[in-house]
Amino acid sequence: MKRLALWAVLAASLSANLAVAAVAVLQRSSAPSNEPLLFSKVTLDAAQRSRISALRAELMASREEHARRISDLRAQLATAILHDPANQAHVESILRDIASSQAAMQRAAVDHVLEVQAVLLPAQRPAFAEMVASHMRSAGPMQCGLGPASGQQ
Repeated sequence: MKRLALWAVLAASLSANLAVAAVAVLQRSSAPSNEPLLFSKVTLDAAQRSRISALRAELMASREEHARRISDLRAQLATAILHDPANQAHVESILRDIASSQAAMQRAAVDHVLEVQAVLLPAQRPAFAEMVASHMRSAGPMQCGLGPASGQQ
């Protein structure tokens, strides 16, 4: 009976080790790339890749700035509605600021897509247009093919 129990523990341990190894291999092979998805869908020359990477860096910096601003405004909104709920003018002002910052973030994303499209050659634009259209329908963060190549935009 002890021998059977030892074999069962050994088999369970081996199974667990194999499962951990399989998960590690899957994670390594599906690790998100820092390159935009566009780079895997369209053949770009070095100058295009460099320009699009620079544009993407600008967009990501802008997005972080807007996200920080919106986070700060939401904290202000929480304080206003919890500590001074009677001051509706202040609450409305903060809500307008949040909406304005969100609109500015969307505008930056749209401008970015237009700037990237301008970098592409006419033959490259249909693939980009398909990526943008698909992404816009998915309602994910507006990177339109400029997010990670792992497909998680």
